[in-house]
Amino acid sequence: MNKLFIGSILLSAALPAWAISNIENERPNLPEEGLSGAIKIGLNGKTGNQEEQSHAGGAKIIYRWDDEIFMALVDREYGTKHDIKTTDNSFLHARWIHLLNEKWAAEGFGQWEEDEFDNLTSRVLAGGGARYLVAQQKDVYSFALGLGAFHEVEKQNLISYEETNRLWRINSYYTYKYQLNNQVTLVNTTYAQPSTDDFSDFRVLFDLGLNVKLTNSLQLKLNYQLTYDSDPAKNLLVSPPIDNYKTNTQYQTALSYNF
Repeated sequence: MNKLFIGSILLSAALPAWAISNIENERPNLPEEGLSGAIKIGLNGKTGNQEEQSHAGGAKIIYRWDDEIFMALVDREYGTKHDIKTTDNSFLHARWIHLLNEKWAAEGFGQWEEDEFDNLTSRVLAGGGARYLVAQQKDVYSFALGLGAFHEVEKQNLISYEETNRLWRINSYYTYKYQLNNQVTLVNTTYAQPSTDDFSDFRVLFDLGLNVKLTNSLQLKLNYQLTYDSDPAKNLLVSPPIDNYKTNTQYQTALSYNF
């Protein structure tokens, strides 16, 4: 085990959902010294709160200097159905990662997001945590655990009024990566995020991704997500009533160009 390997798995580290952008699926290999990044476009599908197809785009910029790694991510999704807007969400994330030794790493992050059709006016959060490498076989598999916390300010548009919640959440996760061959990598990450004030208020994300290397710069990305929110947006006094699903699924097929 070495710092190069720790760095590669650390770049996945538990982005605090909601909506999580799984960096384990975004960057399975450690970036080299200096500046790098990627641009992707994709076709998304959803079930649950939203039954639709939509187009998405995103970009990431990564800068590595020795044991320090800095990352910025942006994602944008927009969709229509019968010329009526059905999807409109945006996501920004910034992260700093410090490699401590062969087993441990520390990080800090900040995030902003909005999702009109999930009744989310905005969610702003900041936090940090630590990560521990449990087991690995180079170029075959890796398994790591993470634990941290973040503070979020969430504003929900419940039509007749806006609700604002401020709270701390625990951020716990595992991430498993298996390289099927030189071209195909399987990645699975699961996050659990209970509120520190009330453990019955929790969120879970199960994320499964498959990365297929087409060329040195081009990748095909297949991704499936299942999310659970114990306390989704709800207001039965408006028409139509707001009563969002606790469980939702999403799939994504995207092409990513790395530079």
